[in-house]
Amino acid sequence: MTDSQEAKLIEALKKVDAHGDIAPPHVQDPMTMALRQRAIQNDLMRWDDSRGRYVLTGTGRTRITARNRTPGAVLRFRRRDEIDGAPQRKAD
Repeated sequence: MTDSQEAKLIEALKKVDAHGDIAPPHVQDPMTMALRQRAIQNDLMRWDDSRGRYVLTGTGRTRITARNRTPGAVLRFRRRDEIDGAPQRKAD
């Protein structure tokens, strides 16, 4: 999925969290319908009968928060003999 499609999906999921659907029910835009279908198929949202609206699943909430995180730094592991001035441990 491209970054622009991912961004649209994240914005749609935020609308589901706030309003209960990606767009108002009377909107029959093909893009809106495709986003709604993709979110349901990927288990990002589901219909809640008791509330009468769509709700985000745990996967959907994770998808929203994962987009806001910065990537972690990759650290190189070094051997003890590569570290300058590190005290050597004695073997018992």
